[in-house]
Amino acid sequence: MLKVQLAEACYGVEQADCVADVLEAARYCRPDLVLSAMSLPDGTAADVKTALRQDEMLADIPVIAITQSNAPERRLHALSAGIDDVLPQPVDDVILQARIRSLLRARSANEELHMQRDASHGFVLPLSDRAGHEECSSASVALIAQDSKTAQAWAKQLGDHVPYALRYHDLDDIKLMMSAPVADVFIIELNEISAGPGLRLLADLRARAATRQSVVIAVPNPADPMIAAEALDRGAHDVLQAGFDVDELALRLTTQLQYKSRNDRLRDSVRNGLRAAVEDPMTGLYNRRYAKPFLDRTAKRAAESNDSFALMLADLDHFKQINDQYGHPAGDAVLVEAARRLQAQMRPVDLVARVGGEEFMIVLPGADEISAGIAAVELCNAINSKPFYVPGSSEPIQVTISIGAVVGHDLSRKEDRTDWADAADKRGQDRGASNVTELISLADRALYDAKNSGRNQVTLGKNSTAAA
Repeated sequence: MLKVQLAEACYGVEQADCVADVLEAARYCRPDLVLSAMSLPDGTAADVKTALRQDEMLADIPVIAITQSNAPERRLHALSAGIDDVLPQPVDDVILQARIRSLLRARSANEELHMQRDASHGFVLPLSDRAGHEECSSASVALIAQDSKTAQAWAKQLGDHVPYALRYHDLDDIKLMMSAPVADVFIIELNEISAGPGLRLLADLRARAATRQSVVIAVPNPADPMIAAEALDRGAHDVLQAGFDVDELALRLTTQLQYKSRNDRLRDSVRNGLRAAVEDPMTGLYNRRYAKPFLDRTAKRAAESNDSFALMLADLDHFKQINDQYGHPAGDAVLVEAARRLQAQMRPVDLVARVGGEEFMIVLPGADEISAGIAAVELCNAINSKPFYVPGSSEPIQVTISIGAVVGHDLSRKEDRTDWADAADKRGQDRGASNVTELISLADRALYDAKNSGRNQVTLGKNSTAAA
């Protein structure tokens, strides 16, 4: 009967009749979800979950158990064993379909996080590590009901079962709910009167940036499969289908917090991996991998808006002598301080990146020849105006920098065209890509001219020089 129902809902269905066959079928077809009777000839649905967890490729497959008994203790025992949900017979098709959709969404999001982590070469600790438990124990939980008395009563009962910081609100306390720091978990009562506002609040919490990663648990009170299904489809992470039960709520709350802790650390791992890929570990500036696409985007926006932008290449003067005289640790300290000084001169829209040993790329969106010249001189002065004091050196180090700067324009306008743009067109190359490449070459040539002219100065374009 269930196979027919699920097939009509456009799910592919494979069948098995014992724990051993489930494992064999799962390794063959890699299911997105397992729907199991609570009792099987060679075990239980909990044994299915345990067996799946022992295979790394199958460990995250959610399992829904179907039981002939709706006894609370039987449901709690199954949930404690790791079953994702327990549905009593006869199975309500509305809640079954909603629960399947919810679990598949959660699994898909989890798989995407893992792929992003792997792509960024990140690392995340397993769910059961000590840090995860510490994060869970310090979690904050908001209980929300139609009236604060109900929420307060729930908080009082729940406080005897969990170590989390509890607070309570009525449905109208939206400003307090959104006040920082927001709760890690929102538990929302949905009764006959509050179901509409409660479901809207649920959707709102799942949509807002501040609460998007918070757990939301819906509690139909009294039990209502239609409201429970609607809550799942609105984005609730879990529901108490049988209504408020403090033991079941405590169990589901702890499970969801463990999932949240793991996913939060997984997201942090992805962010750290992505950051490591585009940041210079010594100076904290962006690296070449980030700088070139940034320059490409800036050039494209300038062309679209008929605007200009400046590109600078900067190089610390006689840096090898600093390393030779004071040692490489001192040289590293000079690089870090130089990066700090350069970054301090930047606007929020600007970019300064370390693109070589002692070489930096600076991109100033919207800058013309005059503003680019002024900015370049200020950058030069930021380095040479004060000596560098570094660990390991008893005397200050005088450091200077040379900068080559060029200005890029929208080349679709005839009056802004330059010789290097015409040359690129004559070669039949893509104008956008070749223009940026030529612009980098021109900036490099300008930097070379600044070096040859005595260093500690800025060279603009091909021939004009600004003293620092």
